Amino acid sequence: MSELVEISLRSIYVNCLATFIASLIGVPLALFLDVSRFHFKGAVLLIFQTLVGIPPVLIGLILWLLLSRSGPLGGLDLLFTTTAMIVAQVLIALPIIVTMSHSHFARVDDRIKFLVLTLGANKLQLMGAILRESLSGVLSAILTAFGRVAGEVGAVMIVGGNILGRTRVLTTSIVLYTNTGQFEKAILAGVILLCIAFTVNLVANLLSKRSKT
Repeated sequence: MSELVEISLRSIYVNCLATFIASLIGVPLALFLDVSRFHFKGAVLLIFQTLVGIPPVLIGLILWLLLSRSGPLGGLDLLFTTTAMIVAQVLIALPIIVTMSHSHFARVDDRIKFLVLTLGANKLQLMGAILRESLSGVLSAILTAFGRVAGEVGAVMIVGGNILGRTRVLTTSIVLYTNTGQFEKAILAGVILLCIAFTVNLVANLLSKRSKT
């Protein structure tokens, strides 16, 4: 049981931190793309939309090649660490957050944007107003990204190695327990994963309702 507690805490740490970092990067980037006008804006959005569908195992493979001893970043010694797992999950979550958040920002009524600008707001204040109008949509994007990384196996298995006491998380432990016939542990790990996802969604919904009051 203590093993599952340790694995669960590591899963919460890796998944939440990866989603948080991706949100810190993705939401401002989506806001910038919404209020800015430049020639390659459509191409940038298309790239992020394409990356939403990239197989996570491919991200894991690319990171492994970069972080391996013979790779360009091998000197950082990050392979088979939780840091590498977090980086992999950030790369998985970021396109989801950027794409979904931008779609919600784009739906904000142009009259609201025009009113904010006519009141003398600068670009940063305009971005803040758009974010307030789309807060529930942004939370939805973040939750979707969290769900994606929380259920990820391939990428974290490749760069983390599923090492007991170091990089094993709930999803990789479920695979291991199933392959070794430890079905009770596999089911328990799955239940814990569902409980974590439910708790995160519950907290996010409560925050969303509170922001509307």
